[in-house]
Amino acid sequence: MKELIRHILKEETEGSDLNTKGIDIAINILKKSYPYIIGWELFQESSFMIYINIICDIEKLKKFYNSDLKPYYIRHKDEIYSEKLSYAPSVLEAGNTISHDEKYQDYKELKDELNDIYQMLPESTIQKDRYGDPKEIDPDKFMYR
Repeated sequence: MKELIRHILKEETEGSDLNTKGIDIAINILKKSYPYIIGWELFQESSFMIYINIICDIEKLKKFYNSDLKPYYIRHKDEIYSEKLSYAPSVLEAGNTISHDEKYQDYKELKDELNDIYQMLPESTIQKDRYGDPKEIDPDKFMYR
């Protein structure tokens, strides 16, 4: 994992905004576990948290969950690109078969992995709260492209 971080640090830090550099790096590493993630956007910041929206590639998401879109989104495919939902598979048929607890657990694992990665980064790349601890990253919504 440390070799991967060094490699991505070298590639991704040139010209990056200091406030987002660590999030960019953490998301790029997270893509190894969740290949449907293609990016992120800042939603809101607080003293202790960074709320982001995660941008997903809809085709890679379908493959990852081995599921097609819900019939509604098949008929109204353009509308999927304006949706912001709490869980990545919410637009998939699998979203109907996965219980709310399973969706939340999946989300929690993604969030925990993201924060573990973020906290392992060099201090110069992460944002800290007023007590000097790394701010927690909280994926607020999932968006689709």
